[in-house]
Amino acid sequence: MKVVPLNEAKSKLSFYGRLCHDEPIVVTVNGRPSFQLVPLQEGDDLIDHLIEYHPGFGQFLERRLGKRSESAGAATRRRASPPKESRPAGVKAETP
Repeated sequence: MKVVPLNEAKSKLSFYGRLCHDEPIVVTVNGRPSFQLVPLQEGDDLIDHLIEYHPGFGQFLERRLGKRSESAGAATRRRASPPKESRPAGVKAETP
């Protein structure tokens, strides 16, 4: 088992991502064990793992699946457009 601090794990994530297939990698935060890097096995389904270990992800997925989907181009345009300024009804924007 290898124990590494978070900043080292972040800076060498590819290395530890490969190494966790050979031995457990425990990551510490402020000197205390916080989480373990665990490899997915061939045939493991990431979505199934997320639903099993993170109930909030299953709820998020259900909400998203219930919504109308949009094309990647439309999503990109929506993200690129500046946010609209919201004001209470009847309040005008100040002019400089």
